[in-house]
Amino acid sequence: MRRVPLLWIGIIGCSIIAFFFIFGPYLPKIDRQLASKTYTLGNNGNLDFILPPYPPSESYPLGSDAQGRDMYSALILGTRTTIIEIALISIITIVLALPFGMLSAHIPLLRKILEAWNYLFSRIPVFFFVVLLTTIPFFVFSQQRPIWMISLIIILEVGKAAEFIHKSIKEIQQTAYYDAGIVSGTKISGLWRWYYVPGCFSQWLSYFILHMGNMLFLLGQLGFFNIFVAQKLTQVGGIPGTHIAFYQIENTSIAWPTFLANTFNDINNCPWVPIFACICITFTIFSFITFGKGIMQYSLLKQKGFISQKESMFSRKRSFLNYFAKHGKELSK
Repeated sequence: MRRVPLLWIGIIGCSIIAFFFIFGPYLPKIDRQLASKTYTLGNNGNLDFILPPYPPSESYPLGSDAQGRDMYSALILGTRTTIIEIALISIITIVLALPFGMLSAHIPLLRKILEAWNYLFSRIPVFFFVVLLTTIPFFVFSQQRPIWMISLIIILEVGKAAEFIHKSIKEIQQTAYYDAGIVSGTKISGLWRWYYVPGCFSQWLSYFILHMGNMLFLLGQLGFFNIFVAQKLTQVGGIPGTHIAFYQIENTSIAWPTFLANTFNDINNCPWVPIFACICITFTIFSFITFGKGIMQYSLLKQKGFISQKESMFSRKRSFLNYFAKHGKELSK
């Protein structure tokens, strides 16, 4: 692993994120309730009212937002919400893409469907698709908005993930030991168990981790446009005697992208809010990218023999099948 510094950097970064994910709520000076404060009293008496947002101080290490909530507590507690959201999207995407990509390498009809899927959804970036569709009143007023939001992102992403899995399986199918397995009569379940998973697992794991980073970047972009996975409409006024009412969109989670919603106003009034939120998002994306790239580099070096490894059962079987394929072709001549 010393040959792959990216892997070490990624492991350290992801370990820090995991620490806050698990132990964050139990750290000292964490306000688990995230109570809002409409004002605080100054040093000159009861008539000296100080309104939020509050700058970084001893009471607020990272300042507060416009509602008077402690940013230190909000960002640490928001780690769980953020990671769960992006992990849920990535897990469901990969779970759906695995059979889709694998079967498309064997069934021509599914391959055509996969090509059409990617052609349809690759013309426009995912960000613009999500912005256009989630601003439709049906999605805005729906009480199941988180389900619709996550489902929409998965639909837009599963084609690209399946295409990656399809290409990785095609690489396995072009090897000699795979041909030997076909000649020996290995079934689909055996191909999956002895060839696809051992040969492609590191690539799939790397893609999954990178996909989590991409999803966090996507949610961060949406946060700038006040579009969140979980949000609700709150009535803020209306005209008496009529059915006319005024509503505003209010987010209902503490995920990091939600602190980017009012960036243009906060950058003047409380710049620490978007700055610290961006630092958390950037650090997490960087950790996922380095970890994913590090896994891929480690796997390539291991395959090329630059990293010593004990001979596994799969390696012995692959060597035997290569020998079988080589001599089988000679005998066929």
